[in-house]
Amino acid sequence: MKVILVFLFCVVCAYARVTPDYFPSCKRSDPQIEKCVLDGLEAMRPRLREGIPDVNIPALEPFTVPTLKLDRTAPNLRLKATVKNAKAYGGSDFKIEKLKLNLNNKYAGELKLTLPRLMVVANYDVKGSRLLVLDINGKGRLRGNFTGITVLAKGIAKPISRDGAEYLQVDKIVSKVRINHAHIAIDDSERPQAAASAVSFFNASPNVVLDILNPLIEETAAAVIKAFVNKVLGSIPINEVLTDDDTPAA
Repeated sequence: MKVILVFLFCVVCAYARVTPDYFPSCKRSDPQIEKCVLDGLEAMRPRLREGIPDVNIPALEPFTVPTLKLDRTAPNLRLKATVKNAKAYGGSDFKIEKLKLNLNNKYAGELKLTLPRLMVVANYDVKGSRLLVLDINGKGRLRGNFTGITVLAKGIAKPISRDGAEYLQVDKIVSKVRINHAHIAIDDSERPQAAASAVSFFNASPNVVLDILNPLIEETAAAVIKAFVNKVLGSIPINEVLTDDDTPAA
């Protein structure tokens, strides 16, 4: 969650760096620093759809993950899969329900984020896997609609030195993800009949399957967000993310 929080704060300040006329930078001691961050996010929301390449912020529409490796064994689940060219649509419609920053000698934060809907498409290759009693091996294309998404995240970042400047990097993130409903479709090139059975089971009882998959969803989301945020943070010195009291606001 912290990852998302640090990302959002970083995004705001990155935007201030790229287009200072649009958004004032935030002071460390500002008693309403969360409001400063949220106001900036709303001001730059249209730019997030297409991304801001100058500070490594990719487009949110769609948000693309080139490759994911999934490997987890748990009760009722054995999954080994490679997911490629995953694209998620709807991420720019995020709403921040809660934001809390702690900058008192550390970089910590909490965030509650909701998304009304995400539509995801991806190529998958699944081998040696089983969900409950279902064989879910195969290869093909997945399309999924997920609604009522809530993300709770907490995390900590730490400063690192590089080339004479200090940057933030996310050190730890813990996230909780809940999805109210989901519906999927699969075009499987290897085992279409088995895939059709798995899809029918999922769509008939999505909450049962999501509960089983939830730990994997949370771990994967945290890993993706951490890598993404650290790439963004690595391009922006801390003194451009947070200004001191004696630094004029942009």
